[in-house]
Amino acid sequence: MKRNILAIEFAFLVLWGSGFIGAKYGLPHAGTFTLLFFRYLILSVVLFAWLAARGQLHFGGGTQIRQAAVMGLLAHCVWLVAVLEAINLGVAPGIVALVAALQPMVTGVVVGPILDEKVNRWQWAGLSAGFLGVVFVVADRIGGIGAVAPWWAYLLPFVSTLSLTAATVYQRSLEIKSPEGFLPVINNLAVQCAATAIVLLPFALSLENMQADWNADFLFALAWLIFVVSLSAYALLILLIKKCPATRVASLLYLTPPVTMVMDYLAFGNAVTRNGMIGLAIAAVGVFWVHRGEAKRSGEQ
Repeated sequence: MKRNILAIEFAFLVLWGSGFIGAKYGLPHAGTFTLLFFRYLILSVVLFAWLAARGQLHFGGGTQIRQAAVMGLLAHCVWLVAVLEAINLGVAPGIVALVAALQPMVTGVVVGPILDEKVNRWQWAGLSAGFLGVVFVVADRIGGIGAVAPWWAYLLPFVSTLSLTAATVYQRSLEIKSPEGFLPVINNLAVQCAATAIVLLPFALSLENMQADWNADFLFALAWLIFVVSLSAYALLILLIKKCPATRVASLLYLTPPVTMVMDYLAFGNAVTRNGMIGLAIAAVGVFWVHRGEAKRSGEQ
């Protein structure tokens, strides 16, 4: 069982981190809202068609549909729009990554009073080390801010952090309260994607006229974001939330910047810096400590 969870976590990290590379390919050819709209429109059509072909178009009652829609808006729509728009407006990607790395810390603070999942000393040490690791990874990039963004653009990474924290805690709370009344993973994801596409549509139309360069690079980026990230990575995230405490799941996000750094080198040839390698090692130790803290807590129960 433990090996299965570790395998899921590893696969999630690789697929989740690849989303930033896919966005880097796609954003030059379409605006944020347009790229995300087509991403979730196509994915929702694929998922509903797949469920229909298997005779599994069952979504429970209105409560389950509303819960999945809220999850979609928090974990897909708000989180991704805030991250990508911050970068588009001139906020350095390093700053965005650093603020986003606060998410596990915020999760650690709120899971106690909301989910009654206490965070012990090992886990707090791991969360702190993980954040320090991210600081090392993005240190070289923070200095190259480039264009000056409007002051409110710097609030967007905080919005993304709070949104993903809310999504993680919300779904985990639903799983704890009524694990058998929750939608299956694919059905849940289908509703999330449909709700996200519906909300993004008016913004894509009014702000960007839904303009996109339908060339090979854009189609590749779209396919990657749809099937590798939105389908596979988010499905694994839902599975992890079902099986693991929220703090453990959130701590994995500390490894996203280091993993993305390595992928950036493989895909675009951007150098892996000494700070990046140090950060990767520290973040890995931090996640190990969070896992160790969870094991100790389980042994005490």
